[in-house]
Amino acid sequence: MGKAEGWLNQVTEDLYCLGVPFNLYLLKAEEPILIEGGLSPLYSLLEEGARTLGFGLEEIRRAFVLHAHADHLMALSVLKGHNPEVRIYGSSEAQRALSRDKVWERFKAVGGQTGEALRRELGLPRPPEGSRVFVEEVLEDGQVLDLGGHELKVLSTPGHSPCSISLLLDGEVLLVSDALGGWLHRSPTGPRPNPFWNLEQYISSAKKLEAVPCSALCLGHNGFLLGRERIEAFFRGFWRNLNDFIEEVSLRVKGVEDFQREKLRYAEMWHTDFLRFFPPKAHLEAVQVLLLRTVEFLGRNDLVKALKETGG
Repeated sequence: MGKAEGWLNQVTEDLYCLGVPFNLYLLKAEEPILIEGGLSPLYSLLEEGARTLGFGLEEIRRAFVLHAHADHLMALSVLKGHNPEVRIYGSSEAQRALSRDKVWERFKAVGGQTGEALRRELGLPRPPEGSRVFVEEVLEDGQVLDLGGHELKVLSTPGHSPCSISLLLDGEVLLVSDALGGWLHRSPTGPRPNPFWNLEQYISSAKKLEAVPCSALCLGHNGFLLGRERIEAFFRGFWRNLNDFIEEVSLRVKGVEDFQREKLRYAEMWHTDFLRFFPPKAHLEAVQVLLLRTVEFLGRNDLVKALKETGG
């Protein structure tokens, strides 16, 4: 089977996860479907995985962006260049983000550096040039799509990003991308919090997802979970880690110097597993945003003002 052999894992009869640290999902339907967009060097594994499942990437007509971040777009960019017929689905917020030239250039830069680090570690070939990704079909909360033998329900789940959506496949499989944090090292203690947009919305979205009685939970990184017992344990870990993080920030971050110290500490601690592929500067900036969102959630308005005056 080749390099994809150790990465392609079956979730359900027709859904497969290319479970590299940056997940891609292939759904066998009336026409095959791609869910999540990954990094560009994964295109060769995606191509091989599709062949293993009995189809070519040129047969894909629908691709779903669950949120517009660089590590969830760039293999899709290569696919779009190879197969211009594929239609890209996502939220209206993702459509707005991807229409901005500066945003796309930033994604290309960060995605390129992150992808190159991953490519070297996995020994993958250099990917072909891709095309710019635009959302062509806007999805709404609660919308149901008939995929020919399968059904997808759209759930708006902002918080990690303003454009995050999740998908419920056939009432059983919940694909959440990064809406429930980053599952570092597939830890049994649960995921690391990642509300880069809004912590209050992040909590609301997590409650919405927890209320879905799914039998499979498909994440944006490091694979998926099967069975209610494992999924419920994951959610318990999610809430425990989130509450611990909020409490720790509340106790340790009282002023600008504390903020800067903790930013560096968290950045060093978390530059591991799939996050280690990100450029250190981009990783540090992400940790800064995460801390800022938490401080905002805690109502530390004076500190927020001081951080903005000093440049964070």
